[in-house]
Amino acid sequence: MTTPPVTANRYFPVAAPHPLKLTRAEEFRSVLSARGRLSTKNFFLMSQPFSGSAARLGLISSRKASPRAVDRNRSKRLTRSVFHDMRDKLPCVDLVILQKTSLRKETNESIREELYGLLNQFMIRFRSNKKP
Repeated sequence: MTTPPVTANRYFPVAAPHPLKLTRAEEFRSVLSARGRLSTKNFFLMSQPFSGSAARLGLISSRKASPRAVDRNRSKRLTRSVFHDMRDKLPCVDLVILQKTSLRKETNESIREELYGLLNQFMIRFRSNKKP
């Protein structure tokens, strides 16, 4: 696996590579075809075991689910924030979180609560399926 080139921008003088992000189409395809799925009112979560050292996240937010780019970006930003907060508690898996519906009328707090609940539900299910 190759790491992306390090580039700087106005916010970060030196950007770090993204080892905690799904970036290639094959990575997304393998997670989407996996069996582990959970759902809430606004999101689907799909997972697949990963042999790396930390959980990785992939986000899908389509124009069909949310026509306005600002709403899609808000969804991704909040999802990344919740993932970052819970990253140390998550097992080594690839996660793809797909936005099902428009979040335009939802508050940031309700979206965060839904995502925390989804990831907590995932961790409970993952632990119960894991054999000692």
